[in-house]
Amino acid sequence: MTLRNADGEHRISCPLHASLTLGCGPDCDVTFEGVGILPRHCVVYRAGERTFQIIGEFAAAQFSVNGVISSELEVEVPFKFGIGGEVFDVDVAEEEEGALKEESGPVAGGAPTGARTSRRGYLLKPISLKPRAGERVGGVILATTSAPEVEAQALPQSASVTSRTVEPAVETKPPVDEEESSSLLLAGLLVCGAMIAGVVYWPHHLDQIADSRPDAVVQPATAPDFSPEATIRVCEDLLQAGAPTLAAQVVMPLAEKGNVAAMHMLALALRASGQFGEEVVFLLQKAVEGGRREALRDFVSVVDDEENPARYTEGALKQLLLAAKLGETPAWMPLGERYEHGNGTERDIKLALAAFERARMAGDKRAVTKLSAGQEAMDRVAAYVRSWNEVSVATLLDHVAAGQGNFFVLDHPPMDVLLRQEEEMRARWPLRRISVVAGAQAEVETFDLIQVTQPFQFEVQRGERIARGKGVLVCTVQRDEADRWRITEARDTIEVTELLPAKEQFVSAGSLRELKPALTHAEQVDEARVEILEQMRGIEATEDFKPALSVLTNAMYEFPQETFWMPFADKLCDRMARELFMNGKWLDAAWAEQVHQFGEHGSVSAMLLEGHLYAAGYGCTRNPARSLGLYQKAFEAGKRRDARFYYAEALFQGRGVPQEIEKAEALVLAFMSRSKHPLEAYLAAHLLWRKAEHDPALWQDVYDTLSRVVDQLPPAKNLAGMVLLNHGQTTKERRTGFAAIKVAAEEGVVEAMKNLSQCYLEGVGCEKDAGQATFWKQKALVTEPPRRRHYTEFEE
Repeated sequence: MTLRNADGEHRISCPLHASLTLGCGPDCDVTFEGVGILPRHCVVYRAGERTFQIIGEFAAAQFSVNGVISSELEVEVPFKFGIGGEVFDVDVAEEEEGALKEESGPVAGGAPTGARTSRRGYLLKPISLKPRAGERVGGVILATTSAPEVEAQALPQSASVTSRTVEPAVETKPPVDEEESSSLLLAGLLVCGAMIAGVVYWPHHLDQIADSRPDAVVQPATAPDFSPEATIRVCEDLLQAGAPTLAAQVVMPLAEKGNVAAMHMLALALRASGQFGEEVVFLLQKAVEGGRREALRDFVSVVDDEENPARYTEGALKQLLLAAKLGETPAWMPLGERYEHGNGTERDIKLALAAFERARMAGDKRAVTKLSAGQEAMDRVAAYVRSWNEVSVATLLDHVAAGQGNFFVLDHPPMDVLLRQEEEMRARWPLRRISVVAGAQAEVETFDLIQVTQPFQFEVQRGERIARGKGVLVCTVQRDEADRWRITEARDTIEVTELLPAKEQFVSAGSLRELKPALTHAEQVDEARVEILEQMRGIEATEDFKPALSVLTNAMYEFPQETFWMPFADKLCDRMARELFMNGKWLDAAWAEQVHQFGEHGSVSAMLLEGHLYAAGYGCTRNPARSLGLYQKAFEAGKRRDARFYYAEALFQGRGVPQEIEKAEALVLAFMSRSKHPLEAYLAAHLLWRKAEHDPALWQDVYDTLSRVVDQLPPAKNLAGMVLLNHGQTTKERRTGFAAIKVAAEEGVVEAMKNLSQCYLEGVGCEKDAGQATFWKQKALVTEPPRRRHYTEFEE
């Protein structure tokens, strides 16, 4: 072979199946000088006419071939070889290549030139260890035998590359018998295996060594034939020493002959060397089928290995079945998983359960976890049944999934509907004693989805009515992402065994939630009243009108001849009207229809609320005439004070309709002049003001009416101040009027701000102040009018 770089071309002899040791040490065949070169850096082995294998002696011994850094590879010439910062062009000399092609005789070891020993595809590359003649290996002298003559070729010297012929030291030993020689050789191999445990790969051949004389013949050693038992022991020792590649090479010939123990060891060596594949499974299966029971556990391990490309095939399933049949208990767990998920076979939960049970009996903790799924699901259902005794339904969220399916004849109900169903059951039966009984069963669909059948017994009571019986609850229980079991579907059937005091006092039912008392009309009314009270309770705090509207609407239609619901409807409508006045908006347009229905059935507050909606255009089209008609209808229906006020106010203001002052005065002055209700007194003062303009004696009545409510209604302060300012007899009265107007302006009354600006401008009740006049005028322009206040906000 030739090495060529900037210094020139160097020829080095490397016959077929020979090797050269490269490094910076004195005993190397080719010596390099450079940074990072180890004393024994790598071995170049000629595997074919144009094929070379380069193997680093140590993991840190790296080199490059065609720019690729490696520590072991096979390459064909020509190629670029880099070491120690130098790069060489490597090729075979033309005369050497021709000589090889003409050569046809045998070489050392008896193998034909250019041919490689035939091996199965799963075996390692052919390697022949040829120790140097007389060389010490681990302190043992290896004998030498005759070999064909190989002529040594001289190498030219250069500045960066030197080659030399190594002269081995030959030692002689007295002849020993065959048994002693085999023992010594075995010991030497063991020590050798320990020494090269850190080496990535051992050279295929040691180079043929030239004798000190040019005409001398090198006699390489031939390995003696080991017994199968000794070969297996050597392989085991090499595996323990961390040399799986060498172990595989040692045991390979014996495995090819069909030795089951050798097949077992070869499979382990291949797997340890990183060459996992179908051949590993094949060798272990052959070893098991050949009767080697020691291979069973390894066989199960490789069949279920994540690196096994055929892990989930039908063949792998048969191999696990074979292992389980032969008594290898670790095979049951992977068998169960395959039946569970249908890998390599049809999915069969029963077979999976049986396999997991066998694995559990063998002590596999994973199987215990699998088999505990059914018990965990049954525990969840039992806890759910016991929660039916609790007063609150809040714990329902601990047992039931948020996105459930069919639940007690409800098809995919939202959680609020499901909670309401549970609340109704508790309200229907205030006293409940419900308990689980033995006999629960779990039917595993998957180990994350289980159907549970749970028997229970019950005793429910309402007043004198008592119902006893037993039932069966069937639930679908599923494991969620947080590894918690939640019920997704539920249905039950019951068998009533006792009804007290009489069967006629109950409604027959097939489900516990359908079991109801057969109530009399009076009891039904009482129950409806209790339900309404429950919904009305706390409505001031929650401001959630929808549940109460629904309950009242149901009661209105269920008891058309009864009026017990009407006071609750009036209270609810007054509360909704106050919310409307306060916020100036209507939350749900659908509520307007329900309010209309209450009004049609006689609720005065509903009529007034509907009138407010038409006046403001909330939830309907603005219609002042319709609003006035509703106020009149409400007043005529009940003669209530608030209805009289809103009717009279609409007549007086005439917004969108003609004013009817005389009607307003007839309704107001006869009933509201002495009122202490702020809205009534304020309206009465306005009507009295109109009369006082023609009869000055009435100004005192106007002021007295307003003075009763000035502390509750800021606009009344402004109006009272205007009376004093315009009709006061003394300076003190006018100044008092000015002060009242100023207080009202400071409290946000826009009309008071305008009046105050005019006072400062003209000096009425105060000194003239143009700056203050301008300030209050501008403030009036940017201030929002105060919100309307509902009649029910004030108390007498």
